[in-house]
Amino acid sequence: MDKRLALILSEVFRLKEKEINIALTKADVGSWDSLKQMDLVLTLEREYNILLTIPDILRMVSVAGIVDVLREKGVALED
Repeated sequence: MDKRLALILSEVFRLKEKEINIALTKADVGSWDSLKQMDLVLTLEREYNILLTIPDILRMVSVAGIVDVLREKGVALED
């Protein structure tokens, strides 16, 4: 799991970094609501200097989905 992304996710969703894993989904995180989704989008855009589209945002309902979108945007992530 990419350390920078794990830190971002832990801060946005108020989770411990060790709780963040590739299988984590929106359904697993009680705080992952529409407002936190937008917080995540803005944070990712700022941190990685990317622009996320509506289709990108709709796919980001799991850590795996977030990783896929970021990689498609050219973000290099650690495995």
